Amino acid sequence: MSGIKLSGTFTGAGFLSAMAASLCCVLPVIALLAGSSSLAASFSWLEPARPYLIGVSLVVLAIAWYSKLKPVKTTTMDCNCEIPKKVSFLQSKAFLAIVTVVAIGLMSFPLYANIFYPQPQPQATPVALNDTKQQVRFAIQGMTCAGCESHVNKELAKVKGVEVFNTSYSTNSSLVTFDQTEVDVKTITAAIQKTGYKVTAHNLVTASTSTVSFYKAPLVCQAAPSIGCGSKAKFMLIDLEKHKEAVEGAWLNKKGTVVAVKWLPNTANGKRAEIIQTVSTSHNIGITALASAESKSYTASFPKGSAWYKGKEVDKLSQQEAAIIAKNTIAGYKKEGLIKPAFEKQFEKDITGIYTNLFLSISSYKDLTTEAYNKVERQIQQAGEKYVGKGKMPHVELCTATSLVFGKEPACSAESGKSCCSKK
Repeated sequence: MSGIKLSGTFTGAGFLSAMAASLCCVLPVIALLAGSSSLAASFSWLEPARPYLIGVSLVVLAIAWYSKLKPVKTTTMDCNCEIPKKVSFLQSKAFLAIVTVVAIGLMSFPLYANIFYPQPQPQATPVALNDTKQQVRFAIQGMTCAGCESHVNKELAKVKGVEVFNTSYSTNSSLVTFDQTEVDVKTITAAIQKTGYKVTAHNLVTASTSTVSFYKAPLVCQAAPSIGCGSKAKFMLIDLEKHKEAVEGAWLNKKGTVVAVKWLPNTANGKRAEIIQTVSTSHNIGITALASAESKSYTASFPKGSAWYKGKEVDKLSQQEAAIIAKNTIAGYKKEGLIKPAFEKQFEKDITGIYTNLFLSISSYKDLTTEAYNKVERQIQQAGEKYVGKGKMPHVELCTATSLVFGKEPACSAESGKSCCSKK
């Protein structure tokens, strides 16, 4: 019977130590359900001892199971003299199994705590800092697990004017981007402290540590100098976005003169420079960081409206480029008297479709080879013969803007009588 009592003692001790190890994580959920914010951080002081409490729980539960399962020693002198007493449920293996499962559930609570919190939906769209938007990092005392992060995020999501937030218990902080015209630091601090955790400090993230960087880029399309060269920019932007450990997104402005990169919070300047150097070199596109004064002129429009194209969205620029090339090609045919009003518009649509298919079908800018353009020329000739007759459509070359039209902006390739999509 002493073994049974010993097992019961260790069962209780294991459950209590597991409960103590989880209080710092369980209480925020209880506080949420009870509507009592003051409970949230009441036992956060137990967090440093959590690993030790978990260790104690495992040891005492192991001893309890050993006491329960070890063989009972009997002798010939007393094996038939004592009638075994019926074991109560609280001293049974079934109860010990239940306590063990509950204890394990409590000890692993931080792994699934998020399911107890309504999931806030912060904006996924990157936010550029400007005169009305600010980023502030709040130092928070009392967070101990991912459940604490969710508790803070839930309150931040309720605050009007808060646009993006990134809370981390490992750094004991929350990086918040907000509109100064709608909310201030004091209100955000109050929202965080409503959870029961304490804001101990806050620091403004200045423009020099903004998560958006702007770079001058030589990506004006020489064949269509009013827009950027989508077919060349596309694969560079995609490669930038492959660096998911640091890059949230990459954009090209409509004119093809500026690339914008949205960095993940806390990405070091050295890491940023390394990624830009690696990607720009691999694509043979020299991009350089804009000065603060120049960058400021782009923050107002970024990333709103049709002024910026993210990643594969530059396909829209390629479609515009195809339309411009088709229009210029038709203009050349008209000078030679080959085009009649009856089929001019339809022939222009045909040429637009041919170039659009070319630009959108490539898997790399290097796919724009002599063979690819020869195929396009044949397709345009075949399309034209439907209107002017077989054998009457002359050889066609991709139209190129002159230096007078192109101006001073750097193109996606040096001007040499060929377009930025010239044959290779």
